[in-house]
Amino acid sequence: MNFIDMLREDNDLSDLLYDVCDMEILPEFMMPQDEAGHLAYNICGKTFARTGSGSEYILLEDGSVGFWGSEGECGRIADNLNDFFELMVNCPCWTDYLDEDEYQDMEELGVFAKEVFAEHVENARDIDFDLPGAQQELADRLGIERKEDVTGILTRFSHCTKREPRFISAYTENDGSTHSGTGSLFDRGM
Repeated sequence: MNFIDMLREDNDLSDLLYDVCDMEILPEFMMPQDEAGHLAYNICGKTFARTGSGSEYILLEDGSVGFWGSEGECGRIADNLNDFFELMVNCPCWTDYLDEDEYQDMEELGVFAKEVFAEHVENARDIDFDLPGAQQELADRLGIERKEDVTGILTRFSHCTKREPRFISAYTENDGSTHSGTGSLFDRGM
């Protein structure tokens, strides 16, 4: 059984995924957000999950996973669903890891990743949420290894965001002008 089907069939597991990753698996695949016909993508896909803010995770036609953010950001985040769920389980607030300077040296990336995670754990404690415990339960139930050192996961993520062709969205205004990004989530200036 694949992860999407597993989560669709188990409401408790789906709720746990939402608690840890702020991600809801949709009951069925949907067309990606098109902003009333103004938004188009260079690679076809099907939306399988949404975040609380309305951002979407899209299974692209080549089997990789793209992200469209509610603020217009767009890019590929995983080469396949296995890599995607490994990233989500181990780095649930993955956008906080979007600092390309930290990816220049693996040792520095490891330190950076631990600092980011420690901040997430502290924020979760403030609302009486045991993030490490919930992550471990999610990992166990999905059959994904929970890793203390996420450097390898983040390195794969970084390479994937730069893979060609990039996943790009283009927004067409009413006057016909268009806006599009670079397809790299690291270029978001977060």
